[in-house]
Amino acid sequence: MAEGKTIDVAALIENQKGNWFRVSIVAWACAVMLMEGYDIQVLAYAAPSIIKAWQIDRSYFGPIFGFSLFGYMLGATVFSNLADRVGRRKIILGGVFLFGAFNFVTVYAHTLGVLLVLRFLAGIGLGASIPSTIALTVEYFPAKARATMIGVLFAGYTVGATLGGFIAASLIPKFGWQSVFYVGGIVPIALAAVLLFTLPESVRFLALTGNQPGRVAAILAKLRPDLTIDADAQFMVREENQSGIPVKHLFTDGRARMTLLLWFAYVTSLLGHYFLTSWMPTLLVGAGVPLARAVIAGGLLQAGGGVGGLLLCWLLDKRGIVAVAIAFALSAPLIVLIASSTHASDLILMSLVFFTGTCLIGGQTGLNGVSGTFYPTYIRSTGTGWAFGVGRVGSILGPVLGGVLISFNLPISILFTCAAVPALCCAGATYLLGRKPAAAIVSQSPAVPPSPAPSA
Repeated sequence: MAEGKTIDVAALIENQKGNWFRVSIVAWACAVMLMEGYDIQVLAYAAPSIIKAWQIDRSYFGPIFGFSLFGYMLGATVFSNLADRVGRRKIILGGVFLFGAFNFVTVYAHTLGVLLVLRFLAGIGLGASIPSTIALTVEYFPAKARATMIGVLFAGYTVGATLGGFIAASLIPKFGWQSVFYVGGIVPIALAAVLLFTLPESVRFLALTGNQPGRVAAILAKLRPDLTIDADAQFMVREENQSGIPVKHLFTDGRARMTLLLWFAYVTSLLGHYFLTSWMPTLLVGAGVPLARAVIAGGLLQAGGGVGGLLLCWLLDKRGIVAVAIAFALSAPLIVLIASSTHASDLILMSLVFFTGTCLIGGQTGLNGVSGTFYPTYIRSTGTGWAFGVGRVGSILGPVLGGVLISFNLPISILFTCAAVPALCCAGATYLLGRKPAAAIVSQSPAVPPSPAPSA
């Protein structure tokens, strides 16, 4: 099939069925997300052993968790803007290498101050790479499947967080807490080296910038091998494209209400999420749960999030945001029930933890689906990155607030109830997100006309 001299890249993607090239992009993106899931949870799994080895009060770990997420916030906001200017691929490669390198160096930390700085720097790498990974991946898929693909990516993320729990339970008793940072350092550095040769740039981004037609043609030859593209073909994307500061455009053209609601939902969701995921292994150990069982519970929380994320992103494509609001509402009572199940059977405790993850972390993945599909290509990385970055205000406050509340020696039931309140707030914000007129914008791309007919 020959293609004319003016090619609408967006139309080709909208009308293209899956092939090995697109599958490979998803596979590499999932590998990135897997390592990021491992990294974001590795400190929570190592914390009980570090606290014991260094003989420090567990409340001192609150700032460590908080500064790691502060680095994530800076990386997500600053580098997502840069990704909409220089491309997604460079930011992904740099971010993966950065968090891998600082994970490796963490092995040699011997004080809280050094650990705090290293986790802050690793957080910058994480924050830089995740929004760009989402943006690059969804830009290879039609609008009707984008939220589902984000669910697939975050399934990889939660697989990494889940494996981290099992790896920590296996390695830490034998080799000490440093072992999990060796894994979290060497593997991402090796992955970045492989991605240098295998990960393409977003073809939508390249077509929108319009200054590298050769790269666009080479990628389209892999994406659509049935096409014969003229050597002098021109490429375009029929999407809005405006100059100026990218973040400003998050509040123009009817996006302001949606952006603010999305940010509030992120903040409240991540406040409860990180309160729970950062402190749950430590709190369960304090309530008499054996360390290995507590760490596995942390892994199952993430596993439930993987299942819930896939389900909720699929429902987001099919039914809209109401499913995400319901999931957050259900997570609140489940969180409270975990505290009363520390002396119950393994089946009861682990089931509650798993279904809490399905609703709470799965709901967060649903929000990621909204942010990753709402914004057009020219500000997609910025929109996703700022939602992630602003949301990290909640993820910073969550662990720090947890440390403060723990220092008051509150009962575990009160602590878990405090983690449930933000989930209810997020459920309300997400419900408002699903109401008109904001819901009419979510996951809706402008109708993409068929590819131009071949020129005569």
